Amino acid sequence: MNDILIRGGHVLTMDATLGEAAEADVLIRDGRILEVGRALPARGAEIVEAAGRIVLPGFVDGHRHAWQSLLHGLATDWSFPTYMRLARAGYSGCFDAEDAYLASYLGGLEALSAGITSVVDHSHLQTSVEISEALARGSWDSGIGGYFAYAFQNSPDWLGGGYDADALNDLLTRAPDSWHDEGYRTVRRTLAALDDTGSGRLKLGAALPETAPYLPLEVVRPILERIRALDPAVITSHWNAATHGTQYVSSLGALVDEGFFAGATVLAHCNQLNDADLAIMATANIGLATTPGTESGMGLGPLMARRLAEHGGHAALGIDTTYYTGSDLLGQARTLLEAERRDAAAGSGSVPQDLVWSARGALRMATVDGARAVGLGDEVGSLTPGKRADVVVVAPDAVRAGPVVDPAATVLAYTGPADIDTVLVGGEFRKRGGSLVDVDTADLIQRCARSTAAVHSRFAALPTTVIDNAWRGMF
Repeated sequence: MNDILIRGGHVLTMDATLGEAAEADVLIRDGRILEVGRALPARGAEIVEAAGRIVLPGFVDGHRHAWQSLLHGLATDWSFPTYMRLARAGYSGCFDAEDAYLASYLGGLEALSAGITSVVDHSHLQTSVEISEALARGSWDSGIGGYFAYAFQNSPDWLGGGYDADALNDLLTRAPDSWHDEGYRTVRRTLAALDDTGSGRLKLGAALPETAPYLPLEVVRPILERIRALDPAVITSHWNAATHGTQYVSSLGALVDEGFFAGATVLAHCNQLNDADLAIMATANIGLATTPGTESGMGLGPLMARRLAEHGGHAALGIDTTYYTGSDLLGQARTLLEAERRDAAAGSGSVPQDLVWSARGALRMATVDGARAVGLGDEVGSLTPGKRADVVVVAPDAVRAGPVVDPAATVLAYTGPADIDTVLVGGEFRKRGGSLVDVDTADLIQRCARSTAAVHSRFAALPTTVIDNAWRGMF
């Protein structure tokens, strides 16, 4: 692998010791950050000219369902109950292996195009071993890093037959079926074979079923024991407490005490957790993934990232479902920053003299703090020598973003996916000159259009009464 020198940009290392520097260079060797400084010698390195541009670590997405990228915009006007009814009980069972591959591949590519180099892909389209393998292949082939988190979550397989409402409800709410264990092992073998250099770019994690936070301890323990025995690189889950009027019911503390969330763990949303549970998360080094777009747009509750940070914990931003919103992590950071300032002002009862939080704080959540939250802090999230060379070069538009006064504020407030010029993952170019590398975009668009049409056609033939009745009384 040739050395790469990113030369002359304003470098935001997101490393508290290294800080930032104007007209600085980043030297990459063997897929790792070798040095950051001014006027570094090229010595035969491949040059990326970054004058007038901003260089920073690749963004970290702590919670995403990559397979949903095949149906962009489907859920933009859906409530959460509608999403659960139609997406989880309907559309998720309408994918064949080719659709699943393309969906996961497209999900990785759209992340990379937006400067996201690491994801926690909570992949809950597991309807068969064949589908699971196709999802993992698609994610790997896209070039994305992070985790493919196999979801131990039963999903309907409408291509394999039909259900009545009771059978569908049972499928969706019971413990994950036994075949998932072999599906997980198959994905592990597949990823190991694909990663023939042993890069560890895409690790295999596990996602818990959506019912996990609400199950009695005697029911959820065997599920966690089963998943822990498979040695996932990360455990992730949608997580919350149950509230019934003034009654607060949470299993988090008991599960932490029993050691089930030891190791890399990231819990998504957590909108109903109280301060005691947030303190438990911080003490246990459990990360939180907040998805401001869906959480605010679907009315899921208050955003918890800064509250966790106040307890000493780490939080990541996430896109969540690209059924609902685009792959713009900077947009999620802006949404969170604005929500925090709005809520602080509302709580004070007057116009604040000073604003809470900062653009740099939000940018840290998209990079170094997000990496820590998902258990990748030693590998990515900052341009620290020795870390994996996940690097983004942003080219702010001269009219929309110039002149640049504060580079961090410029990146956060004035740029977006269209301004991401160059993306490297482990020192490999994934986007350059504003275009994805080694991607036949025209062919991809045609293949995705065919798959999308097929999925919509299958969904249109489903028994809507059965799907509605399967969730009756739950949402």
